[in-house]
Amino acid sequence: MKTILVAFLLLMSCLRVAAQQNLYGRVADTDGAPLAGATVFISESKIGTVTDDKGNFVLRVPGSGNLKVVVSFIGYETQMQTVAPGMGANLSFVMKPVSNQLKDVIITSRSNDNWKRWGEAFTAAFIGSSEYAAHCTIANPQEIGFEFDKSTQILHAYASVPIMVQNEDLGYLVTIALVDFKLYTSSNDVDYQAYYLFNEMKGKGERQARWEENRRKVYALSLMHFTRALYDGRLKEEGFEIRRFMQVDNKEKQRVKKIYDQQYALHADSLKKVSDHMAALNKIIANRFGKDSLRYYKKVLAEKDTEIKMSELLKVDDISEKKDKVRALSFKNQLQVVYKKNKEPEEYYKFRNNTALSTENIAVRTNDISTSQLVMPPRLNPYTEMWLTNSIPVNIKENGAMDNTNLYMSGFWGWWEKIGTKLPYEYYPD
Repeated sequence: MKTILVAFLLLMSCLRVAAQQNLYGRVADTDGAPLAGATVFISESKIGTVTDDKGNFVLRVPGSGNLKVVVSFIGYETQMQTVAPGMGANLSFVMKPVSNQLKDVIITSRSNDNWKRWGEAFTAAFIGSSEYAAHCTIANPQEIGFEFDKSTQILHAYASVPIMVQNEDLGYLVTIALVDFKLYTSSNDVDYQAYYLFNEMKGKGERQARWEENRRKVYALSLMHFTRALYDGRLKEEGFEIRRFMQVDNKEKQRVKKIYDQQYALHADSLKKVSDHMAALNKIIANRFGKDSLRYYKKVLAEKDTEIKMSELLKVDDISEKKDKVRALSFKNQLQVVYKKNKEPEEYYKFRNNTALSTENIAVRTNDISTSQLVMPPRLNPYTEMWLTNSIPVNIKENGAMDNTNLYMSGFWGWWEKIGTKLPYEYYPD
């Protein structure tokens, strides 16, 4: 039996890499001169190379699904092309010099020691706040420039060279081409575009075993785990539950408020003669509807103006369709995804507690069960709310990669999916 299992695992490993193709291309400047030594890679993978003295490159890449081919070179703007299967011949990249304005921002930021002021906020938003992020090191922070717009309270970050991050807990050296970064400091929301190349660090024995264990833990909680489970139609087996929800007006509160408004209108003259209008109005309502009704009305009025209506558990085919080796994720309203096999990390539990102190609580009702992202029981199963921009579907490949960025998330994955917990798409747990 053990021999059969090993043979099966080897077969699956071979199937993952069997469909390969060569990707050819050339990198030049705006005058057509070749750029030797430019880094060319597939974003969020371990696949990368450098151009030769004629600016040419060859990449051995997976043969299915669209690929983001990225070129990075010091002093030039990062370029990216999306390549579909069969389009691998004669790619051409024309690199534009980094603008003087960007150079000035970075030089000014460095001279003003802006890293000291903004580095911690940038690191938390970009690298993360997980236990794994705590052991990540940015090797070249001096290459990152910052601009803060006081009118919008937005922090912008720039880099004219790749950002180099060493992840000691996962065993990766990550080369990051940062295209755009915005931190909305008033809400702590972050929006950025970046491309990543992973290189495995060298380790043996206990060090390598620790990396493998940490990678398994990170993968279990990852968005990649979910998208692969969705692609394979194995949500339940992998521990995921999905429900549709939408935020609606609290109609019961509206009904009770209408009762209060009507009673106030009927007794306006007498109510104007007392200082405590609400106490007097409550007394009128108790006399009119009874004390039990008054207690109920007070309870309803203490609720929020909106509530979230939850659906029953959804199946894969309720929210997606598989065609031509791509699964299209498409849904209305919002989805809540819960991972049932693990509890949320301690760091996220503390983050939720701190956030709840300054955030409105929204009641959630479904089949006589009340729950909320902001109710603070002991650690919960991690869950995430997601929605699509302009109802545009998200295409998911077999390895879990998403071809577009129309999916927005809040909750756990909004906090978790940072550089400190990123894995390359070649990674599969044993």
